[in-house]
Amino acid sequence: MSIDPVAFSIFGLEIRWYGIITALALIIGFTVAYFTARYRVKREEEILNFAPFAVISSILLARLVHVMVNWSYYSAHPIYIFAFRKGGLAIHGVILGGILALIIFCKVRKLDFWLWADIAASSLILGQAIGRWGNFFNQEAFGRPTNLPWAIYINPANRPYDYASYEYFHPTFLYESIANLLLFALLMLMHRFYKNKPDRIPYGLILCVYLGVYSVYRTFIESYRIDSAFWGPVKVVYIINFITIIAAFVIAYHVIKKFKEKKQL
Repeated sequence: MSIDPVAFSIFGLEIRWYGIITALALIIGFTVAYFTARYRVKREEEILNFAPFAVISSILLARLVHVMVNWSYYSAHPIYIFAFRKGGLAIHGVILGGILALIIFCKVRKLDFWLWADIAASSLILGQAIGRWGNFFNQEAFGRPTNLPWAIYINPANRPYDYASYEYFHPTFLYESIANLLLFALLMLMHRFYKNKPDRIPYGLILCVYLGVYSVYRTFIESYRIDSAFWGPVKVVYIINFITIIAAFVIAYHVIKKFKEKKQL
């Protein structure tokens, strides 16, 4: 089955499924963040204030990271650097952009960064689960050839040169989407625990679980992908995920230590 990445056209302008799904992921993600904030702290209006800054920062950083990781291609095709509609947003750039925007926002609004990072983390992983379906319509982010029943057909034009003779591949975008939904459920359960057991554990741990768990299963899924960028013999995502896991442990240690010190006062 051939997949058309273009949903429809308006006055000659192509509207792609990738953009539609990305927009849908943003809307649903911020909606969930709004109600999660209401559930946790009763200041849900801050999500509406934060949303424009988060979107701009996340998209710009996501594109920047994608271009940097795939610089060998974009240096030869600079005209495509700003071709957002064709796909190419690195999730690690989304995370970095969102965190940077949230740090500044919380400082200006005098909010607890770790609390709002927890709220953002659960919404972000849901947005990722939805957004991965943009890869389906763009026929990208798929894995090695396979004959499994759930294999996905890839058009010849979208197959890597070394795999041109194969037709069906692992739908790694689907694997990650499912894993993201499971992680979203876990993070929402953690929000419930926080609500029922206030002052028992520090803010920031939901963010740590998100960063650590996502990096672990993303590393496993990445081992199936055949479109990864490499730094020498190592996939770039492996390096980023390793750094992210270390960061998750460092953050967890920091927030737990501060929490215990505060409890002793």
